[in-house]
Amino acid sequence: MENKTLLYAGMIAALVAFLAALMMGFGVPLPAGEVTWQPSYPPTALADFVRPITAYPDQMLRFFAADSLFVMSYLMVFAALYGVMPGRVRPLALVGFGAGILTALFDATENGFFITYALLARQATPLPDPPLTLIFMLSYLKWAASFTTLYAYGLVLPRNTRLSWVVAGLMLLFPLVGVLSIAWPGLTDLRGLFLLLGMALFAAYFWQQASRRQ
Repeated sequence: MENKTLLYAGMIAALVAFLAALMMGFGVPLPAGEVTWQPSYPPTALADFVRPITAYPDQMLRFFAADSLFVMSYLMVFAALYGVMPGRVRPLALVGFGAGILTALFDATENGFFITYALLARQATPLPDPPLTLIFMLSYLKWAASFTTLYAYGLVLPRNTRLSWVVAGLMLLFPLVGVLSIAWPGLTDLRGLFLLLGMALFAAYFWQQASRRQ
């Protein structure tokens, strides 16, 4: 019964993460001329970094409200994934969960910069120059930790259904695409698509595993 509760909790968290990702991608439309609400990767010039913050602080805050929910929810998903791993693979699962915690920590810290600057801009307070190198580094560390999380989980996820094979394959493909996007930044947008699709598949996976325990 406790294991089913964990699986259903993971399913709910994955669904919330999926909805939050949809809100980030489609719920806060970008104004003409802007390409992202989060100009921290790939690195950009100072003027391009602060422009959307100062020009559209309210939309920026709505985007990062959804992003904050996404961060909290995917951390719950990572915890649930750790909980379903058999004891014999726990060392690698622990690496995955530890990297997942770091992912959320780096992500929330990165978001905190944008939220703080958007709140200052909303109050018409002059913005201090942001520490761009630190913000860009946080963005890289966030993605590197997320690659490690899904790499570790993908290696040891129990494969007892076709869906579990698909989920494991996607988790192993994500870090490959991720590291390739470092060499070829044009692939960067695929990261977000992987996470959107991944959260939907995680929800389906948790539901299927819970149903098999009835």
